[in-house]
Amino acid sequence: MGRQPTSGYCQTCRKRRIKCDCYLIDKHADKTRPRCGQCSASGHRCGGYRLPLRMEVYGVHSDNNGAQKLVRLSTASLKRLTPSSGPTVEIRLNYPYSREELSPAYFFTTYNWAPFFRPLLLSATNGDFPEINKVCLQAISYGYAGLSLGDGTLQNKGRLLYGRVLSEVRSLLQQPVKPLLARLGFTMIMMGIYEFTVNKLCGQAPPHHVGLMQILHHCGSETFREQPLLEVYRSCRAMLICQALGRQSRCFLEDIPWKTVPWRHAPRTFEDCLMDIMVHLPGIAETLAVPQNRASCLDKIKTLSVALQDWRWAWHAANSASVRQVRHAASLDDADSHLRPDTPILVRHMLQTSLEFDTPRQALDILYYNVALIYLMQLEAAARGQTYPYSEVLSPAEQRYIRRQVAAASHQSSDGGGSPLLLPGQARFRCQAAAEAFMTLSCATRLLATTSSMVTVVTPMPIGIMYWVLRDQMQLREEEVALLVSRFPVLQDAESVFPGCFVSVGVGNA
Repeated sequence: MGRQPTSGYCQTCRKRRIKCDCYLIDKHADKTRPRCGQCSASGHRCGGYRLPLRMEVYGVHSDNNGAQKLVRLSTASLKRLTPSSGPTVEIRLNYPYSREELSPAYFFTTYNWAPFFRPLLLSATNGDFPEINKVCLQAISYGYAGLSLGDGTLQNKGRLLYGRVLSEVRSLLQQPVKPLLARLGFTMIMMGIYEFTVNKLCGQAPPHHVGLMQILHHCGSETFREQPLLEVYRSCRAMLICQALGRQSRCFLEDIPWKTVPWRHAPRTFEDCLMDIMVHLPGIAETLAVPQNRASCLDKIKTLSVALQDWRWAWHAANSASVRQVRHAASLDDADSHLRPDTPILVRHMLQTSLEFDTPRQALDILYYNVALIYLMQLEAAARGQTYPYSEVLSPAEQRYIRRQVAAASHQSSDGGGSPLLLPGQARFRCQAAAEAFMTLSCATRLLATTSSMVTVVTPMPIGIMYWVLRDQMQLREEEVALLVSRFPVLQDAESVFPGCFVSVGVGNA
């Protein structure tokens, strides 16, 4: 027998297993025509709100007095029923891949965070690294598929494979050869990805990151001077720095040998130089936890701010011609239909515009740069005695300044004579840096999903830092936040994925 479903989602969002934009914004919206902003932003064809019937199974129940009536059968009772004799009917599950040979392609094409992990996962499973990495990728694929499809068999297979990985890693950790041990850096990161994807360990450092630190300590900085171990070190460093930002505690990688020795035989990239700056941020946050130290931290914050500006000027000189601003007419119409007249200009700008780069590394450089800028601004606010969420209440003059910057970026992009990015000194407020980081996500996600080159792993931390500025510090209405979140699947369930992705020192203190 059939019943009407209780969900108000459109058919497309229901099939994609995501929250429907129209439902988030207005539960009383007109459901007679497709108007889902989630589908418009992602390029999917909205299936509309014609409600299908949900099937419920009933059987005949006989009472002791012989009376019969229909009763609803639960799933558990169905399992206890004895199958009737007759021809066997083969039931095919609607999986994109066979149960026996589930491909990682399902993980890469359906998991929201997969593009950010993909380059490292593919690089870690080539011939230069332990074979156990391939097993770990299978464990991630089966575990995620079982979780997303509600299939206990697939989940159990993922757990068995992951147990095999844990056992093999314990054996490999006993080997005395440091270069071989250092290759396990990728394995430890993959195990962390399993915990994040399958076991939903968010906002904390899984035990494998502690093991990763121990591997680096044991091998020493000199072990990573040659390829491919330098690439292993880059990802390990990015992972541990992001974890330290969340814990707000000093990271040992800020010591001079870890910033110099691995690059004795290789040129430094913009990514390397930016991480040299970011590695000092957690230590300042730890120092700020003691109120008496706050005044002395202002000089350190100023020094790092100058270093960050110098980095940005150098990046501009080398890459300014590789970035473009793109306006989306469909997003413009959809946003205008939901926004109020007094919606902040930056919200409209983020919904209507994206930044395009030539390479994924360029997009990630600007993402991490803006995240570092936000973190420094939060540190400065805490050092001056402000308390979280360090809300930015802009004066009319400051709002006019932001409007001029948005107009200038659009004008330069349309003329093709300049970069649409904010230059050092132009981003005076955290909301500006968060908006620019937000506009890099579309390009970064698309390029990471297709690149064949090695890219350092991207953790949720930088995206989480950007999210909390949009969520708590820009004083936005709920419907405005919902529109921004609907643009990117990785921002779904942000409250559970991004806890602690901000500077929280000084909470409750004057």
